[in-house]
Amino acid sequence: MTKLLSMIVAAMLAAVSVSAIAQDKMDKKADKMDKKADKMDKKADKMEKKADKMDKKADKMDKKADKMDKK
Repeated sequence: MTKLLSMIVAAMLAAVSVSAIAQDKMDKKADKMDKKADKMDKKADKMEKKADKMDKKADKMDKKADKMDKK
């Protein structure tokens, strides 16, 4: 009877250990994915700023062209 109880306790301990290890790996993957998402967001923000800058430059050039056409 005690051997059976010992085997049950050992099996439960093994199951909990495996579960904890699997959860830890999933947490690490989630952290890695979050870092990648943050990096991609920064790149997207940088691209938007660059596009805005180019739009402003184009508007400025259009105004210059309109001014020269009026002369």
